[in-house]
Amino acid sequence: MEIRYDIEKNIIQVDSVEIDPQSLDKNFIGVCSNCNSDVSSLSYHAYEKGTIVAGKCSLCDTIFAIRYDTDWNWQGEEPITQFFDIKNCNDLKVLDGIDKKKLSTVFTPAETGAMYAKVRGEKYVRQYLYRARKKYADFEELFGININI
Repeated sequence: MEIRYDIEKNIIQVDSVEIDPQSLDKNFIGVCSNCNSDVSSLSYHAYEKGTIVAGKCSLCDTIFAIRYDTDWNWQGEEPITQFFDIKNCNDLKVLDGIDKKKLSTVFTPAETGAMYAKVRGEKYVRQYLYRARKKYADFEELFGININI
């Protein structure tokens, strides 16, 4: 099961099928399996014989897909590793949605600046964007966020 999540529109995609949210209620839904912090719901989605809840950790920002049956019995969870594809949405808000600490962990300030300039349609230093692109796979491996600018 491949799960993607659109942070902007709160749409979950399961195996290429987009599912609109039934609810955007914010509730405490559990504890993060990565850092033991609180996980709160982002959106609720009806799926097959149950519900998938997209939840986000308050500390490490990991987003999970948590599956429940029709009686709200927990069926499992998995981190959502694909959130959005910046290539398909040249929107500054999408890039701004990535935690700055995460960006600065992998990219230099010059590389980050080049990515922002490219998204805004401004002039940028090609060399810095080239260097950033070489690090996209590392960024995705570390944080599960696919960047393609």
